[in-house]
Amino acid sequence: MASSYGHTSGFFSSTQNIQIMITLLPKNKKQIHRRRLLSAFLFLIAGMVLPATLLAQPTAGGEPSVLIPSQGRFWVNAQWSPDGQTLAFSAENFNGIWLANADGTQPRQLTDDMAAGFGFTWSPDSRFILARPSVMENRRRFQQVKLYDVQTLAAETLLAPTRSLHGLPSFTPDGSQVAMVVDRKLEIKSSARLSQSPNANPAVVYAIDGRLINANLITRSDAEITAFDGRFIFNVRISPDRQRVVFQVQGKGLYVLNTDGSGLTHLGHGEYASWMPDNRHVVVSVVEDNGQQITGGDLYAVDVTTGQSYLLTGHTSLTALKPAVSPCSAWVVFDNPDDGNLYIMALQ
Repeated sequence: MASSYGHTSGFFSSTQNIQIMITLLPKNKKQIHRRRLLSAFLFLIAGMVLPATLLAQPTAGGEPSVLIPSQGRFWVNAQWSPDGQTLAFSAENFNGIWLANADGTQPRQLTDDMAAGFGFTWSPDSRFILARPSVMENRRRFQQVKLYDVQTLAAETLLAPTRSLHGLPSFTPDGSQVAMVVDRKLEIKSSARLSQSPNANPAVVYAIDGRLINANLITRSDAEITAFDGRFIFNVRISPDRQRVVFQVQGKGLYVLNTDGSGLTHLGHGEYASWMPDNRHVVVSVVEDNGQQITGGDLYAVDVTTGQSYLLTGHTSLTALKPAVSPCSAWVVFDNPDDGNLYIMALQ
């Protein structure tokens, strides 16, 4: 996909360190408003794009544009395939999963399963999507684990409807099996459809009862790497090199931790972290609300080693939620609850 965004190089001298850098993510609407104004001003005077040679941190490469138009739906929760060729996304209430080419063309439905679009994940080979759809029986909600083939559109049920599933299922690092927590115990499910990649890290990190557990799949041993006094841990995301994990804690915000249990760091109040390929930055959304509905949202790039955050969407009035960084780090896709479109924005 070729970028249509302009770039103004040499506008500032190399001695001027012009950057949008904040030590912590904003905590209130006044801070968010001030940072949006500052960001918009800097983009204006820099010709919309700051020179990449001046900034080590990620920056926006131009205005966002519509990638997937709503067409009467509200698209949410986009996720790139690992090979960067396909985008998967869901609709309102996370019902169903759709696919489209990376440039937004050829949108097509993979499944209409209820709640399948919440927390789904791609297999390492970009062939399958793993999801946790729901079914209703006698007015009670049950959850399944299903494997969807994005080429044939076939679905395989790995776990029958149950009320004992905790959290979200995930692929093992080599993509050959599926890990899930059932009755508070880690279970590993196999499928003849899945192929194995050699030399993968044999560990899975999962959350249960306010704890993060690092499970070694070879020795079948579990090690608690952090705990938060029973608080709900969610949106657990492993870095591409599997050395760090970023996650949210109910009522406390965003944290990063080394998978060996060291280096626990509070990063602020971002949501839905998406790792960049450099294993150092995540892109998160920071949401504004009035207690009843969302009133605004911005994307920030956060350096997990320093805790510094950089406003990415201060130059646009769009409400930006649930970012998804492309595997090549050149793009970020996000949803907008105001119009239902999926947007794409270049990163530098």
